[in-house]
Amino acid sequence: MDGSQDVCLFSRRRMELSGIEEVGSFTEEQIILSGILGMIAIEGRGLKIENFSMEKKELSLSGEIDSFYYYEKKNSGEKKGLLSKLMK
Repeated sequence: MDGSQDVCLFSRRRMELSGIEEVGSFTEEQIILSGILGMIAIEGRGLKIENFSMEKKELSLSGEIDSFYYYEKKNSGEKKGLLSKLMK
C-alpha cells in the first residue's frame, strides 16, 4: 500500500475500500474503520462486511448505505462532532 485510500460506492448498496487497517466496531447500522488516512464511519441498514483482507488492506461491505464520513481522534481519545454523540 502506497499511503492512498480509495472508496468506491456502487448504487448505495455495496462499498469497497482500500487502505483499511482495522475494523473498530460493526453493527447492522454502523461500521467504524481505521484507515491509513483516518477513522471512517459508515451508517445505514442491514450492513454486512463481505470481505476484509488485512494483508491487502481492503474491505468490502453490502447493505443500504446512508452515509460515510472521516473523523479524527483527539489526543484525549475523544471523537469530534456528531460521532461523539453517537458513541456515548
